[in-house]
Order: sequence, then structure tokens, then C-alpha cells
Amino acid sequence: MIDDSFVNLTDAEETRVASNSTRPTKAERRSAARAQAQALREEQERKERRAKITRRSLLGVGALAVVGVGAGLAYSAREDGSQGSAAVATGKANKDGVPSVVLSDGSWSYGKGMVAGTVNDGAKVLDVFFDYSCHFCVAFETLHADEITDLVNAGTVTLVLHPCKILGMDWTDMVMNAQGLVLDEDPEHALEFHNTASALFTKIYNAQDTSMMTADNLVAAATEAGVSQEVSTKFADAIKANTYGAWTELGTQTFQDKGFTGTPTILLDGESVDLSAIGTATGLTDLIKKG
Repeated sequence: MIDDSFVNLTDAEETRVASNSTRPTKAERRSAARAQAQALREEQERKERRAKITRRSLLGVGALAVVGVGAGLAYSAREDGSQGSAAVATGKANKDGVPSVVLSDGSWSYGKGMVAGTVNDGAKVLDVFFDYSCHFCVAFETLHADEITDLVNAGTVTLVLHPCKILGMDWTDMVMNAQGLVLDEDPEHALEFHNTASALFTKIYNAQDTSMMTADNLVAAATEAGVSQEVSTKFADAIKANTYGAWTELGTQTFQDKGFTGTPTILLDGESVDLSAIGTATGLTDLIKKG
């Protein structure tokens, strides 16, 4: 069964689209992403206020309560304020059920030319921890996709993508199996498929229609990304067999081992990025310039 837990949303979170609407333009997608980024900033502000109240109430016993988030979606960095490592993982995972380009922590990287498995020597490391079923992750990537590409191609950052499954949705497994095939058999189209699969989830989320969570729709997203039909026709079998389940487990374990609590979690050179501070299409660039 497909987990449809994300359907139960508050009115403020819910954005519906007509079934016969045309595909949104890039400008419209960016506008929607900005709106979601604003919602994220407001939610983080509410969370911080709740956290302050909680800390005051527990000050006497020296404890810190973990503040929950609504609708089963988390989007904070580490609760303890500590950081991750600024280095790209060394060594490939080299295990069954994990794409050959994937590193020992379940991530894969991009350097100049946006070639999977490459890095920019001496550049800052931009780590993006995400779940394919997280609409805030999609909002982040939609807002910053062009900016990140420019930063990578300029040699300013190395992009490191860290997929995980923290929301418990079958959709994450489906996309991970499809993406695993693309990384193994058509890696030059893996990033574009990552983007079109994310755009597909936005459409599903906005329509609140879990019936759209199908292998056929992932095949369509792959076709749009330029993935060869020879590869995409294998999606259904890979999903049924959970061929890349070990990859999902590896990425999720890394996420948990680092003590993160929600997605998207963004690190720049190992330092947690405050998402409320980068809510524009040039937010990351501006942050780096300040740095």
C-alpha cells in the first residue's frame, strides 16, 4: 500500500491544482517554491518560539525537549546545534543494492559539468540531505536548482546529494529504485531525473492524489529527463524487487548516525545552514559571499 499520510494537511499547507491544468512554467514553479520557502520560514519561527518555551520549562533539570513538526514532515537541522563533516565521503559503497557511483555514506556527488561521481577540488562542500517524499525538500531544490548548478560549474562548491527515507512512505522506495537504475545505467541523466522525479512529487502533493504514485509516472519523468527507454522500462521490476533497498537503508542510516532530525538538512562546509536565511533564489550564493 502507498502511504498517504501526507494527504492530511492543514488548510494553510494545502495547495490544490485542477486536474486539467497545464504544466507550470519555470517562473511559476519558482514562485511556488518561494511561497513554500516562506511557509518554511514561518514554520521554523514557530518552532523556535516553541523551543524557547520548552527550554525554559526544562531548564531546572537541564534537559532539552525535541519539538515536533506537523504532518509528519520535519525540516530542521540538528537539534543539538552540532555539525557534520565538511569532507566528501571517501571510497565507494561497493555493495549489492547500491549504485556503483554511490559513496560509502550513501551519497553521490557532482563537480563541474554536473557529472555524477565528480568533485571540485578545493571547493566548499554543499551537502543536501533529502527524502523523495518531502515536499519541503522539493521546494528547496526548485528554488535553488539553477543557483546550485551555477555554483558547481563555477567550481565554488561540490554538490553532494544524500537520499534517505525518514517519512516512511513507499514512494521514497519507488524513486530510489528508479534512480538507482539510472545512476548505474544512464548516469549522465541522473541529476535531471532527480529533478523531474521531484517535480512529479510536487504535482502529486499539490493534487493530493496518491494514485499518481506509479512506476508509469516515473517512467514518464525519466523520459522527460532524457533517460533511455531501455533503462526506464526496467523501473517496474526494480521497484517490485526493491533492487536498491540496500541503498535506501545506507542513506537512512547515515542520516540517523549524524543525529539529524528532518529534511531538508543542508550543510555548507560542514556547517548547518539556516533555511530561513536563504529563502531567495540567490540565498546560497549570498551566504557564500558573506562567508
